[in-house]
Amino acid sequence: MIDAGLRDKLVAFVRPSITTDDHGGEAPGASNQIAQAWVRIRHGTGAERRDAAQKRATIAATFECNWTPLLATVIETDKISFDGTWDIISRAPIRQNDEIHFTAIRAD
Repeated sequence: MIDAGLRDKLVAFVRPSITTDDHGGEAPGASNQIAQAWVRIRHGTGAERRDAAQKRATIAATFECNWTPLLATVIETDKISFDGTWDIISRAPIRQNDEIHFTAIRAD
């Protein structure tokens, strides 16, 4: 388990809703908060960040938190709200009911 002192950022996990527009198409709706958690954020290495900047690409960050039943329901189509919006690209439970790590890229 991650030392509690290392989990120093409070983030929100949100699930976007889909609505129907006037023409019957899908449109993004309001986001509903699933959970909040204190996390440790691990960004890419300095070399990875420089390489991404040169290519005008985005770099992923890993949000490490303690496992909770609510966080176990978070899926890849959900988002993380922390200093902007992050698109979750993977989730990885670590040890049974111990930790869960989410990898995400900045959406905005």
